[in-house]
Amino acid sequence: MVDPASKKINVTERRKHLRLTAMGSVNLTVQGEEPQEAYLASIGRGGLGVYLHREIKAKQLVVITLKLIGEEQAGQELKIAARVRWSSPVGRLYMAGLQFEPMSDQRYGLLLRHLNVMEEMQL
Repeated sequence: MVDPASKKINVTERRKHLRLTAMGSVNLTVQGEEPQEAYLASIGRGGLGVYLHREIKAKQLVVITLKLIGEEQAGQELKIAARVRWSSPVGRLYMAGLQFEPMSDQRYGLLLRHLNVMEEMQL
């Protein structure tokens, strides 16, 4: 869909997978830098949106550390590699869209179970 006021394509129209609104923190590490706390805005099968205190650049490779929820995996950490698709300043913070890099079936299964629990909580 095109926003007539801005003539830009709505980013949600280009996504392959539904994104769930999310709240909580994750650790984000840019290669060669110290980890930083990031705040989830959305998460889905293909990626996530975060707010950060420090800027990250498009195309950078990052590692996200999520704390899983659900009975079987509660408190377990899942590390996922992702590529920065875009980043933009928002007030004193930065917002970034991250696309997951290919991952093992086992790791992807953990992510999907996490997302299923989140989806059930939002219904």
